[in-house]
Amino acid sequence: MKKRKYIWGIIAILCGCLVIPAYNYYAPATELDVYECHHHSDDTLRIAMIGDSWVFYHYLFNDTLASKIRQQTGKPVKVNAYGQCGKTSKEVYQSIFNDQSMQTLLSQGADYCFVSVGINDSYKKMGANYYSKSTAYILHFLIKNDIKPILLTIPNYDISYTYERQTTDKKMLRQLSMLITRSQLDCREDYRQALMQELQKTGLENRITLLRFPYSLDYYQSDRMHLNTQGYQMLDSIICACIFQN
Repeated sequence: MKKRKYIWGIIAILCGCLVIPAYNYYAPATELDVYECHHHSDDTLRIAMIGDSWVFYHYLFNDTLASKIRQQTGKPVKVNAYGQCGKTSKEVYQSIFNDQSMQTLLSQGADYCFVSVGINDSYKKMGANYYSKSTAYILHFLIKNDIKPILLTIPNYDISYTYERQTTDKKMLRQLSMLITRSQLDCREDYRQALMQELQKTGLENRITLLRFPYSLDYYQSDRMHLNTQGYQMLDSIICACIFQN
């Protein structure tokens, strides 16, 4: 009897060692206290960009975007971007507080902030709740600092193609994630709907601008996930349109 209890005790410990890390991994971010970002009184229009690899690779186009906005407004324009390849919405939110480069970019203040998150959430099958709550926390942080968010909704990248190109072990991990988070292979619409419900519930829906990126293979690199030059030109045109309509 003692031996059986001992075995069950070992099994319980092992299960705990697996379940608790898995729960933390798929759990959404925990909202933290908002720190204050600088507010400017000059006429310079400041655009911040934060998020995943779509923002990281935008650095080649920062000056071009600034020039486009300057031509339309006649004002000085500054565009500052900090992207993190492979990061999910939760990881980007956490970086607002624990990544010095991210803190520096946001602390200097901005009028608008373009946010690109959700591609990696859907790629890694992190779950609709994970994406919706973590993204809402990012938006809430910006709004509390009087920074107008421009949120890129999860774009229609070729999610099936990207899955098939993964290694066998990565595919197995994605299948496990789909089971745990109840995600389909193409989970993007479920995640989008979950975010809209979260924004409605928290009152953020009418305080942000949603940017929808049109799908065309002409805009993507060969991996059908990351943008090429033509794609970034289209993205910047839409960002400009979002700013001018506000």
